[in-house]
Amino acid sequence: MSKLPIIFDDHLDHSKIELQYFVDTRIGKNTCKAKCEFCWLDKPHLNHFKQTPEEAEVIIKGLEHHGFKVVPIVSDSFAENGKYLRSNIFKDNDDWYMGNAAWSSGRPLLQDNYEELLDLCIDNNVKTIIMTSHGTEDKSKDFKGLTQPSVVKKATARIKEFSAKRHWKFKVILTFTISRANMTEQHLKSYFAHCEALEADVIRLNRFADKQGIYEHLRLTKEDTIACYQLMKKVYDEYEGNVQLSVSEDFGNWGVEVMGFPAEVGNCVAGEYLFGVVYPDVYVCPVNLTLKVGKIQPNHTIQWNQEVIDQLMAAKTHPDFGGCIGVAYPHSQEIRDYFQDLKLATVR
Repeated sequence: MSKLPIIFDDHLDHSKIELQYFVDTRIGKNTCKAKCEFCWLDKPHLNHFKQTPEEAEVIIKGLEHHGFKVVPIVSDSFAENGKYLRSNIFKDNDDWYMGNAAWSSGRPLLQDNYEELLDLCIDNNVKTIIMTSHGTEDKSKDFKGLTQPSVVKKATARIKEFSAKRHWKFKVILTFTISRANMTEQHLKSYFAHCEALEADVIRLNRFADKQGIYEHLRLTKEDTIACYQLMKKVYDEYEGNVQLSVSEDFGNWGVEVMGFPAEVGNCVAGEYLFGVVYPDVYVCPVNLTLKVGKIQPNHTIQWNQEVIDQLMAAKTHPDFGGCIGVAYPHSQEIRDYFQDLKLATVR
């Protein structure tokens, strides 16, 4: 069997602006049942926000009417015991490059009603479930609040068992975060072996972003990032199993050419064709909800802040940029300096 191609985050179609619309950004007991220390949603202006599905649906439809592609997001798709899956906001949401997907810490699927939650996925034509695995074995936690791998293992087993029972094939994607602590061939091979043992379909690798600014020793430098791309390509080329590799766009453009992706991949479109929304605010980047760039109006148009856009385009020319504003902004003071005078645009 021929090897499946490496999956990249596909933002190549610029015919529509994509808004990743956060309906509920809370973390903890009512959503993901976790509180990861480096979660990008763990910020004072985000950790209490939620809309009702009915409120969100009206605004999403209004934005779509004005030509935007809207991807609804909840901090955990199974939040509030499936409340959002019981609405229409996730129904046939196939326009995203990952298809109609549910993302979860895995913890909600350890509840007694996990089959009910997975049945709701079928009702919404959800065919992909994405979970983050913090390593392969339980151990003392490097960060507070992380979900242990044993939780994800059990959740994956339940998904597989349910799929066989309902004859509904879920694609299971397990995500691993790469930092200077685990950017080794040994680690990557162990992640592939782990996914294969669990019968996961895709291993997704993303880049550690030091949102809190306190883990400088874990940040990938330019040289690290180039080496990471080479390592990911080498390990996957030599891998003989059935797990497909997916590489997040947050690795940026330093060294991306080794992957053989289309030329534009690795060059951030955030602030141009991709934005995050926490109503009514529109942010430059959906994984770094810090820089406000617009506000949704009562008629569901967006009033843009051109000054922020201009500064962003200037920041993207800086040598520290590296192709991803979601990583560059927290890691580089010189990148942040582009926005230091835009007090109303920046959420501290």
